[in-house]
Order: sequence, then C-alpha cells, then structure tokens
Amino acid sequence: MKKLLVLPIIALLVITSIVAVSAKTIVAGKIYDSANFETANPVDNANINVTCNGNSITTTSLSDGTYSVAWNNAIACPEGSLVTVVAEKGGVTNSGTGLVHDYTAVIPEIYLGVVNIALIPEFGAIVGVLTVLSAVGVFFLVRRK
Repeated sequence: MKKLLVLPIIALLVITSIVAVSAKTIVAGKIYDSANFETANPVDNANINVTCNGNSITTTSLSDGTYSVAWNNAIACPEGSLVTVVAEKGGVTNSGTGLVHDYTAVIPEIYLGVVNIALIPEFGAIVGVLTVLSAVGVFFLVRRK
C-alpha cells in the first residue's frame, strides 16, 4: 500500500522538476533618448547588460530600441527576482530594474520581466558646479549688505 502512495508522489516531483527546468525567463524592454517615453525616440545599437541572480547576459538594442534576453531555465532567473538592466551608448550610461513575473498561466513555461530605460546624459556635474557658484554669489551678495 505504501508503494502505491510513494510512486505518484515521486512522479509528481519529477514532472515538477522538468517543468521548472524547461521554463524560460525572458527580460525585454526598450531604450529611449528621453525620460518621456511617449514622445521619446528609440536608441539603436546601445550595449545592454541584463543581470538576474548574479547571472548576466549582454545584447545590443535593435533599430527600434528594443532588446530581449532569455534564460533557458527559470532556475537561473525565477519569478520574483530583481532584474538589473544597464544600457550604454556613446559614453552615456543609465540603468533600470524590474521584477520577473510568472506568466505560466497565460503562456506556458514563460516568466517575463520588462525594463524600459531612458538613455539621456546626466547633467549632475554641470548643475553641481552652477549650484556652488550660485551659493558663493549669494553669500557675497548677502554679506555686502
């Protein structure tokens, strides 16, 4: 009697393991030249590095700004994992993060993460210098009075 109960349980474990190993995780998105995605232009040939659970895949964005990478098993990048995408082109770098969601109920054996990135130059150094110069100017203006 115990053998009859153990065999179905072992069979279910084997089937579950096969499904988990055969499921794919796909991370896709689009690279834009502006933070306003509705009016932005796509960025082609940007270098993309996608990292999930310490596993990295690199690719290049297409002419319409899209990119996609896939892990052939969901163990490398399972549901709920945080995905980090870094895009770089012409010395301009930006990154974004997203979560991997389980779409196996809609599309069998598919986990999906979507990360869109605005690849725009940072003006942090310029704005920082202008802020310091403005502060110094205001200091001398106030002190003069």
